[in-house]
Amino acid sequence: MVAGARTFSLEETFLSPQILNPPPTRHALLAFLLALAAVLHIGTAGWGDLYDGAEGHFAGGAREMVESGRWLIPANNGVPLLETPPLTFWLIAASSKIFGVNATAARLPIAFAMIGLVAFTFLIGERLAGYWRGFAAGLILLCSGSGFVLGRIVAPDAIFALFVSGALYCMVRAYQHRKFRRAWFAGVWFCAGLASLTKGLHAILYLAAICALLAIFFREARLRFWQLLHWTNFLLFFAIVAPWFVWTLREFPGFVPNPVSSSPRWPLLLLQFVWWFPTVFLVLPGFIFNPRKILRPDDVTLADRLPLVWLFVGLFFELFFAQDPSAAMAAAPAFALLAASAWQRTAGPLRAIGIVLALVAGFSFSAIAWFRPAILGTLFDRPLNDAAWLSLRPLFQIGIVSLLLCTTAALVLLKQRGEITLVLTLAAMLPIGGCLIESRARLAPFFSLADAARYLNPRLGRNGEVIYEGSIQSGSSLAFYLEKKFFLVNQLPGLLENDAASQNKYLDEHFVFEAWDRSDPIYLIIDEDRVAHWRQLITDRVHIYHQVTTCGSRAILSNQL
Repeated sequence: MVAGARTFSLEETFLSPQILNPPPTRHALLAFLLALAAVLHIGTAGWGDLYDGAEGHFAGGAREMVESGRWLIPANNGVPLLETPPLTFWLIAASSKIFGVNATAARLPIAFAMIGLVAFTFLIGERLAGYWRGFAAGLILLCSGSGFVLGRIVAPDAIFALFVSGALYCMVRAYQHRKFRRAWFAGVWFCAGLASLTKGLHAILYLAAICALLAIFFREARLRFWQLLHWTNFLLFFAIVAPWFVWTLREFPGFVPNPVSSSPRWPLLLLQFVWWFPTVFLVLPGFIFNPRKILRPDDVTLADRLPLVWLFVGLFFELFFAQDPSAAMAAAPAFALLAASAWQRTAGPLRAIGIVLALVAGFSFSAIAWFRPAILGTLFDRPLNDAAWLSLRPLFQIGIVSLLLCTTAALVLLKQRGEITLVLTLAAMLPIGGCLIESRARLAPFFSLADAARYLNPRLGRNGEVIYEGSIQSGSSLAFYLEKKFFLVNQLPGLLENDAASQNKYLDEHFVFEAWDRSDPIYLIIDEDRVAHWRQLITDRVHIYHQVTTCGSRAILSNQL
């Protein structure tokens, strides 16, 4: 009997491939990705101290937010932090409220953002080309240099990438479905609002550029994206974003955040070969020798054009709007989707060349780090001694052995399904990623003041004071780990520090010498290359000089024995 049979519309047939219930394989692949992401990010959240710069900036601001109860104005050591909207501070502060003020609690929101980002990458790939495409893209994102390094940095970029991916997933669903289209477009604006509260108002430009470029390629997109401009969506966006920005402008008149870099930083493009290792080398031969088969310029589909458009916009904003290398996370899902598609369309011989190329690239990087560490040292702002590099050599050995074994297995099974060889090759990144996390933890004394704070906290007492020679950004981790406020020497107050209490934190050398001759403990943290300068000044003026300890590339001086 056919009287009760259901018929599907043409739109459901071609634009909605998920008519039948998804098979168990789909659920197993998604569950595997999420479990692996949880192990890699939540399981390692406690490894190593937070670095100066972005990590100390946001973690220190969140700690001060918890302690002061001022949730609308993030501040680090009393310095207002308004260049970045507060959502990242709120998430880290909420985690610190629950789990305590420590590095693990500071990293947990970033870890959950990475898990969500992997999930959205899978879902977008599944909507575009099936769950195997989504699985490959999620695994590429998870097992990459950016996933293990940039995806652990306590900064807004992983959270921003999560909301951008969420907005694009809602956009794809709205494009493919007439039913609930308005609700999915509202989801786009909801995620756009949260992204704007994470990185700034240029987030809406980011998403608008992607939608505009897609509208150029697809007539259907031009027709359907008009519903994005419904007045209720604007109202939803302003309800999320406007309160904090309006309040901030009222409290700090004339302050306008400037997210644009002073100039485009083209060397960042070369770093993508590090962030996207090893997949970028796996698919590179296919793009070089058979680009038409991969890009399919004559067959324009959303599955092919969305990753390209997203990647182009992501790299553009990284060059002109990024203030930190971790901004590359916003484009990482786009590359993962593009690479997953490219790997499926790459012929067997080119796949073999790509696997060998990834192996050669891994060996080359390890050889440079082993024999010429000074070349890599130029990438860091602080000098690293030989002992620090020697401590990393066992980790290089583990990484090379892992890469050699996994790529050999992939070459042996090259005639099997492409997903199998891809999984085998990416499996090398699990021990390599663990080594990257461990190496970052071992180098923390050179890029963090955590050890200095641990040394000072039990010695300060009620009257002890800490003075740091450097900017608040270069010593931002001190605000997170030190149990009291500190002073800055040879620095100028910021534009927002126009009150007397804020300006009193900034000292010159004359005031340091006056305090140095008193009985209260004074501790001065300086770079090692400034030791000779301060030794000469102090011995000439007050004749009391003690270098009590060194922490990485910093030295701590004191007027106490």
